[in-house]
Order: sequence, then structure tokens, then C-alpha cells
Amino acid sequence: MMKQKIIDFLFNNADPSIVLRVKKEILGHLSKGNEDDLLSKISSQKNIQTIIQAQKPDGWIGNYFHGQSKKHGAGMYDNMEVGLRYLAEKGFPSDNEYIAKAVGAFLLDEPFFNEYRMKATPCDYDNTAFGLYLVRSSVIIRAGYEYLLPNDVIDLKHDIDFSFKTFVNVLNYSDLDDAVDSSKRKLCFKSGVLWPCSYDLRMLAHSQGWRNINNISLLADSLNHLFSFNHAVEKMVYTHIKGQFRAPCLAFIHNQMYCLGLMDENYVQFDLMELFARCGVIKQVDFLRNKYEQLLSLVDNNLAINYKIGTGERNWGPYGGFALEEDWKIKARKHSDLLFKILLIIHYAEVSA
Repeated sequence: MMKQKIIDFLFNNADPSIVLRVKKEILGHLSKGNEDDLLSKISSQKNIQTIIQAQKPDGWIGNYFHGQSKKHGAGMYDNMEVGLRYLAEKGFPSDNEYIAKAVGAFLLDEPFFNEYRMKATPCDYDNTAFGLYLVRSSVIIRAGYEYLLPNDVIDLKHDIDFSFKTFVNVLNYSDLDDAVDSSKRKLCFKSGVLWPCSYDLRMLAHSQGWRNINNISLLADSLNHLFSFNHAVEKMVYTHIKGQFRAPCLAFIHNQMYCLGLMDENYVQFDLMELFARCGVIKQVDFLRNKYEQLLSLVDNNLAINYKIGTGERNWGPYGGFALEEDWKIKARKHSDLLFKILLIIHYAEVSA
């Protein structure tokens, strides 16, 4: 009943992008004419226009890859990583001209090699929870290209399998000290350690090739083990690269935003909960199941939500993004974003149960 109430509310109040995704993703029925009409409305929106106008002739979006950069003149949306993911989150299909051109830019010879496209190294996979190829593949997969690229150009299957291994490898450690080097002046991952980060989770959440009953069960076992570790709030674990301590890409360890905000019992990380739900593990992981039940308890029969989300949390960046609505000054718009995220979590949690 709650699902249907939310759907009815969203059809009457929500942004065209949310309506499109509810029809296509939740209900599984969207006519071509209705989709074209909704996409036309979405295309005219300010944030979408910012991305479109920043797209260069070769398909690259903006003047940077990994999020905002004042130095390079890249804003919240007009950069390659966030811009491409935002287009996909707003409901644009994989064959949309702007998405197709952006993905095509990754297929150019050495696409990172110039003044504003970050340079990846051959040893990119050797650095724990840190690497440009990981980010690149996660946004390509979110854009719907898991099976649309030739593997001899970008091997997405390799990257999906690699992300799966980062989670399963956690089972090899009985204690965080097995993975963390405390001999240096800052805590850092030991050399060669595989450890999952938010990009690995995004990779698995939006791909299909790794999924079977055994792998989903193995992922759940890995997460149960991961969440059993004592994540000390006051400490930070870095990735040590060529003598430098680099902050990893939100790894699930120690105080990486207090294990990405999940470990705070009073906080709900909607974006990550959606990703876990998409992986089909919510009901199999004790910690996540408790979080899910907490989330459901926030919504009453009238769809009032007993949770305050700050205006700043609506913003988009490399590690997250919330608002599909253009304007939160209107209460129903903010409410629509919250309800849509809750609907997605319920949908994927129950479909996989």
C-alpha cells in the first residue's frame, strides 16, 4: 500500500524525470510517445542545459573529470563524471545523443591526456580504493553501456569482476589490522590490499554480469563480515601512493565519513542504501536490514517523513547526488525527491527478497 501511495503522489507532484523513471523502472511500462514527451520537458531544465552546453564536440563534458574544480572552471554539473551520471539519473536512455557522445569520448585515444582530463596510469588497479579507471567504468555502466562496448577498448567485465573481488576479499581478513599499515605516520592500506569503496558498490549496483544466486550470497557474506569490523571514528585510513597519503574513494573502512555515514544510527544515507538494494543484499545483511526497517519506520500512512534532510544534501558530486527536482523551495518538490529515493529502495529490496 505504501508503494502505491508513493507512486500516486509522485505522478501528481514530481519532476518529469521522476515520473519517467517510476513508469519505466518501477512499473515497467512507458510508451515511446510518453517517454519522448517527458524527455523533452527534462531537456529544457536548467541543470540539463548546463551539461549540454558544456559538452565539447568530441563528447567530453566540461573542463574536468572528477567533479568540480575551481582551477579548471568546472562546476557541480558541468564536469564529465557528474554530468554523465546526472543525465542517466534524470532518465536519459543509453542511446540519447548526449550520453552516447559522452561515452564515446572515453573511446578516444588516450582521452585523459590533456590539460583538463585527468591522466590514468598503467598501475591504476594496484592502488587500494583509488583509481581513475574505476570511476570511468562506474559512470559508463550507469549510463547503460555494460554490454554495448567492445571489451578490447574498455573491458567493463574485468572492472565489474575486479569490484566484486574487492568485496569478497574482505573475507580474508579477521581484523582491520590485517589490512592496515600502522607503521607510518598515518594509517594506510597495506600494499596490495583489495578493499571496497563506493565506486565498487556503484559498479555492482548498476551491472548484471556478476549476478547469480551464489555471487549475491557471497556478496552478502562479505558485507556481513565488513560491517562486523570495529570502525574507529577518530582514525582515518589513507592509500599510500609513491610516498604520498591520498584519501581513497570513500572506502568502507574506519572514519571514511564514518563508514560513509552508515554507521551513525541516527543517519540514513539514501544514496548508498539504494545501491545496496540494487545489489539484492538488503534482506541478507543484518546491518542493512536494520537500516531498511529504520527507513520504513520514517514514513507514516499519510506519507509524512520523520527525517530532516538539509538543503546542502541535495547537491551532486563525485560520491553522491540526491535531488532530481530542480527547486526545493517548493515543499512538494523536496518531498518528491525523498519519496522517490525511498520508493527505489523499497522496490529493489523487495524484488530481490
